[in-house]
Parts: sequence; structure tokens; C-alpha cells
Amino acid sequence: MSPTAARQSPTTGPALTTPPGPATAPGRDAAAPPQQTFTGQELHKTLLPDSAFGRNLEPGESHTTAFESTREQRRGQWEYCLSPHEDPAWLSPASYRGTITTAISMFVDRKANEGHAVATQTLTSLPLASARDLLRVEQNIMRHCPSFASDAEAGSAGEEYAVEPLEGIGDEAYLEIHTLNYEGRHTEHRVHVRVGGVLLTVSDGEGSGRNRAIAWAAQLSRNVGSTLYP
Repeated sequence: MSPTAARQSPTTGPALTTPPGPATAPGRDAAAPPQQTFTGQELHKTLLPDSAFGRNLEPGESHTTAFESTREQRRGQWEYCLSPHEDPAWLSPASYRGTITTAISMFVDRKANEGHAVATQTLTSLPLASARDLLRVEQNIMRHCPSFASDAEAGSAGEEYAVEPLEGIGDEAYLEIHTLNYEGRHTEHRVHVRVGGVLLTVSDGEGSGRNRAIAWAAQLSRNVGSTLYP
């Protein structure tokens, strides 16, 4: 065995990285025309590369589609939080339509033939007023549904949601903490940011954690602001 080969160690997992400096990003409301929206191709150009999250990562699922959020869809999504005939105002009667782009960065364990999502990025383009309104609606729903019983893979499960405001990232931002109690306790951190008329989310994967999710979201927010609202 050569000395070079002897020094090499097998890849055992993702080497996660956190962007240097403060987790901040400027808002772009002043530069955002009220009715301006962006195509999926334009959104895709602002996504962070897999290398922004760490080493030993590769692209997972990625797609761009039309986006829609209606009252009926939100009611279906949150059905376990609602009583059968409940029709609460906080679900909002409004409909929102635009374009959404999603990308997942993966660590793939070749020996076990398993893939693990390390980070998920989502960008949604809407008219400015719609983006502001939908961000508020989604926060209201989670505040009204902090804990409820649900099903997971035909078994019983419990879900918990908490919302924390975040300062200094984009025009508006908050942290969603989602805990699923099913065969153990599993917590996901999802950072939601509005930069002008673009809503972005960054979700952490296994072992990423709250602070990394916030730092990654701030970096993505800077990309959105500088690329789409120069």
C-alpha cells in the first residue's frame, strides 16, 4: 500500500459547514415591483450549491412546478388539527398562485445503499402582497396548531409546531420547529424568509441543527436579493 493510500480514510458521513460571519441578509422590499414574479429558471439560478452545506454531498431531488395554496388545500394539510366541521378564519379564504423551485442536498451511504437529506431549499415567487400575506397565514396556522395527534404510516403519532421570529434576515423571517413523535422524537428546523416577493425556506436534515439552518437561510436570502433584485 502506498503512503498516499495509507493516509486516506473512508468517507463516513457529510462534513457539514456553516457560512462564516453573521447570519443576516438585507431586505429588498424597496427594490421589489409589486407585481413582479420570477420564472423557475430564474429562481433556480439563486439556489445554493450542494457544497454550501458541506462536503461529501450530492444533488437529490430537484424540480420546478406551478405553486398553489388554497383554503381547501390548507384545510386538507391541517385536517388533524381541525374538528370535522371547524372552519376557522385563520385558514384564510385567499388563494395564492406562483412558481416554486425545490432542491435537496443529499449524503448517500453507498455501503448501506441509503440516502439522507442534509438540507432542502425551496423558493416560491409570488406578487409582493401575496408573498406578505401567505407568510402571515402560514405562521397563524402553526400558532393555532401547536400540538395535535396525527397518523404516520398508518400508526398513531403526535405533532408539535413552534414559531420563533428571526431578526435581520430578509424583509421578514421566522423559524419553524416541527417535532414528530413517532417511533422516537424527531425534530426538524425550517427557516422561512421573505425577500421581496420571494418566499424561501431552508430545512435541516439529520444532524444539521437550528443554527446551521438559520445560517444557510441567510446565505440563500443574500443570493436571492443580489440576483433577483440587483
